[in-house]
Amino acid sequence: MEKTVTLQILGRKFTFQTESGVPDAKEVAAHFESAVQRVQSQFDGRPNFVDNETILVLTGLNIASEHFKLEKHYQQICDRMAEKSAVVLSELEKAIS
Repeated sequence: MEKTVTLQILGRKFTFQTESGVPDAKEVAAHFESAVQRVQSQFDGRPNFVDNETILVLTGLNIASEHFKLEKHYQQICDRMAEKSAVVLSELEKAIS
């Protein structure tokens, strides 16, 4: 069952639907809002104006980069587990023979 979640980022409301449940969606929204604040803080005190669209794009790129790194790490763990499992299976087959 889909639920609707609304969050406010950079003074603008965004509403989206989630199947994972409102608590999970709110955690995701909080993570995104935190990422937006980190990007915004990089520009604090600088004389050049950075528009909200740029901040959102940079936030999206930062999150995509984090996601890519995690996927890569996850794949490495899966590969290592497959290698270790093959060794264990081989040893078991030897022991049974």
